Formats: sequence, C-alpha cells, structure tokens
Amino acid sequence: MYPTLFKIGSIGISSFSVMVIIAFLVAYKISEMEFRRKGFEEGLVDLLLIACVIGGLVGAKVLFLLQNATIYELISNPLRYLSSGLTFFGGFIGATILIWLITWRRKLVFWSVLDAIAPSLTIAYSIGRIGCFLVGDDYGTPSNLPWAVAFPQGAPPTTQRVHPTQIYETIAMAVVFAFLWRIRKQSPAPGWLTGITFMLMGIERFLIEFIRTTTPSFIPGLSQAQLISIALVAIGFFKFVNSNKVVKLKTKQ
Repeated sequence: MYPTLFKIGSIGISSFSVMVIIAFLVAYKISEMEFRRKGFEEGLVDLLLIACVIGGLVGAKVLFLLQNATIYELISNPLRYLSSGLTFFGGFIGATILIWLITWRRKLVFWSVLDAIAPSLTIAYSIGRIGCFLVGDDYGTPSNLPWAVAFPQGAPPTTQRVHPTQIYETIAMAVVFAFLWRIRKQSPAPGWLTGITFMLMGIERFLIEFIRTTTPSFIPGLSQAQLISIALVAIGFFKFVNSNKVVKLKTKQ
C-alpha cells in the first residue's frame, strides 16, 4: 500500500488523488482526439472536462454520503465524511447530468457527444481503480487465492487477505477500453457506442459486486451498485437496439 505517494512540506499527497488527476488527464486527451475526429467545435472538450470534474466529484460525494451517513452523523462529524469517500456511480451520474445540460444549451446531439467520451470513460475508471488499490479502498471479500492482499492501513483496515477487486476492475476496464477503441469508427448511429459501453460497464460492475465489500440494497442479495448496474445495462441495451433500428429504417427509405 502507498496511501501517500510523497509530501510537499508537511502536506501528504494521496496516491488516490494523484491517480484521479491522471485519470482525468488521460480521459481528456483521448476525448480530445475523438472530438477532433468527429468535427466538434473547439473548446467543447475543455468545457466538458470542467463539467466532468465538478459533476463527477459532487455526484460521487453525494452518493457516498447517501450510502454511508445519516444526516445526524454528517452533522456530528462532518470532517470524517466530507474529507474522504467517493463512489464511481455517483460521479458518473453527476457528470452525465452536466454533460446533458451543456449539450442541451448548445443544441448538440447528446448521444453523439457521449459516443466521443465513452472510450475515455472506461480507461479513466481503470486508472482510478489503481488509486483505490494504493490506498486500500473498495477491496473484496476474504480470499485464500495466491494473489489475495491484506490492507492493514486500508479504508477500513483489514489484516485478512481479500480479493484485490480494484485490480480486477483495472484489468477488466482496460480490456473494455481496448475493445471500444477498436470499434469506435463502426458506430452506425448516435448512441450505438455509448449503448455498448453502458452494457459492458454495467455487467462488469454487477459481477464484481459479488466478491466485493459493498452497500446492500433493499433487495436481499443485491447491492445498491448492482441495482444501478442493472439500470445501466437496460439503458445501454435500449440505446444499442434503437440505434440499429434507426439505421435499418434509413436503409429501407
């Protein structure tokens, strides 16, 4: 574990924070290439990066608080809950809302913009999970596998060997990114690539939740993240099928 990568004076720089910054920068550069290829206006990717940072961090924090703290606990110890803890799906929802608002104001096709962002989203997720591993957060259930890891300084700490689900997700989403990058130019209609992205992300997260310490939902046996994953897969499948239908209708005409 390397929760603190280095120090500037007496201030420790979190490995998670560094990996999140790297994730945003990598996503920005990849999106920039796609925006240029698709002919979007210059400066749009910069605006969307700001939107993703703000919406992502706010959304990630809000969902974390909803999952982990009551109003009384937050008021009693605000620093404990506000200084740490983020959730990917919260950030994903928050960023998506701001992206939609920007595309709506600028009269752009929302799904076309998401298609340009989709591959970068998966590689950013992959990089971000490395940060989770370095600080010992979001790990899995107990395991006796040779590569199982203990996080004695984790959040929360554990001396028991567990599944390094952060690494599983890093590898899985890197593979998803490579696949999306390969097929990105084959998109027949707006939303096609995004639909595939949503389905793959949802399936990956749904499966990993079975071996991860997580927040249970009101449905026994399923976590809150799994319910969101199901919704994500459903949205992705609908958009994928609908995009193919649009192409078929245009072909017939």
